[in-house]
Amino acid sequence: MRRILLSQSQVSVVASSAVIFTFTVLLFLSGYVIQQRTVTGLQAAIRPRLPQPPPSLQVQQVQQKRDAEPDLQPSRLFKGKGRIAYTNLDAAAELSARVDWKRLAHVQLARNHHDVCNAIMVLAELHRLKSPARRVLLFPRKWALEKEGKKGDISDPFLDSSRRLMRMAARRYGVELRPVTPTLEGGDEDDSSKDVYSLASAFALTDLDRVLSIETPGLLMDATPLDAVLAFTESVPFAMLQDTAEGDGVHSSDLLLLQPSESAHTELLERLPSSNTTDLPSLFTDPLLLASSTDDQALIRSIGTLHSTGTGPSDDFNATAYLEGVSYIRFSDPKLPGPEYDVPWSQKVAARPKNKDADWTWTKLYGLFAQKRMDVCGLDLETWRG
Repeated sequence: MRRILLSQSQVSVVASSAVIFTFTVLLFLSGYVIQQRTVTGLQAAIRPRLPQPPPSLQVQQVQQKRDAEPDLQPSRLFKGKGRIAYTNLDAAAELSARVDWKRLAHVQLARNHHDVCNAIMVLAELHRLKSPARRVLLFPRKWALEKEGKKGDISDPFLDSSRRLMRMAARRYGVELRPVTPTLEGGDEDDSSKDVYSLASAFALTDLDRVLSIETPGLLMDATPLDAVLAFTESVPFAMLQDTAEGDGVHSSDLLLLQPSESAHTELLERLPSSNTTDLPSLFTDPLLLASSTDDQALIRSIGTLHSTGTGPSDDFNATAYLEGVSYIRFSDPKLPGPEYDVPWSQKVAARPKNKDADWTWTKLYGLFAQKRMDVCGLDLETWRG
């Protein structure tokens, strides 16, 4: 048998080819591993997070076990008639991954053009914080039916701006736009400025099992507790916050949890004209009341409480606890008209909290609201003409 002898140059070529092939394979494998990690990271970033019951809801479980000596005081609004909400925490932990989030939604109602940006800001934050529930914006049906104004027509100068914002919200934040009719008609066909809209319209959203609405204007700090309330609270036609503390600036109607029903919607539309009100809590005599807070956590806090924090400039104020332990900060400030208004500097200075730490938090929150208003809606603060 003849032996094949390789020359030195051929051996060198074979060795070089083997080295190149080996490093090429290693480079390919390393690139593949990095690609898979990147794809996994992107999927984790895009995937909606599934919330677990927040610690603030554990008070409800304690209340259920201690009926003889309740930990929570009766609501000031209902004088003890409402039941305290109970969330089955054990079942919630097991069923969180099996919740049909397509049947749950966060709903905001824009009664007028002024409300549009405030409502979209909340829905935009829910999108940013990856809430798995749907996001729905209710708006007057006449906005969708009214034709585009001609050049120079100022019959409704804010309509085009509201339409632009709603289209942007649908495209950028996945907001579903639902037109609704007024619950009380206050004007004739040519003048509908006095029409009254109510969250009772949300009961007509029968493609949803439950909807949750929070009062605006405000800043959403953590969507997880609100998602947990939406998904895990006992199923009832109507639930709201338990309003117990005097002077905290938080009211029962700041958070409403509704169970859509065609029959309930029809009944409410019949009762609203005779009751001369669009306030839903007044139409439910025995609602389910949601435990709103514990010592270190709260579903909703009012920025107005910063004015009453301490009695002097040097009193202690824990800004970290105030900001980190809250899901939603409501701008119910008794000294200013609202965070969307640019009030005169002298009025703003006079409204600042006396405590220096509370003042810093107060100023920071107003600045944060103004920045998010610009980022989400592209709108500067409105001039206050009060």
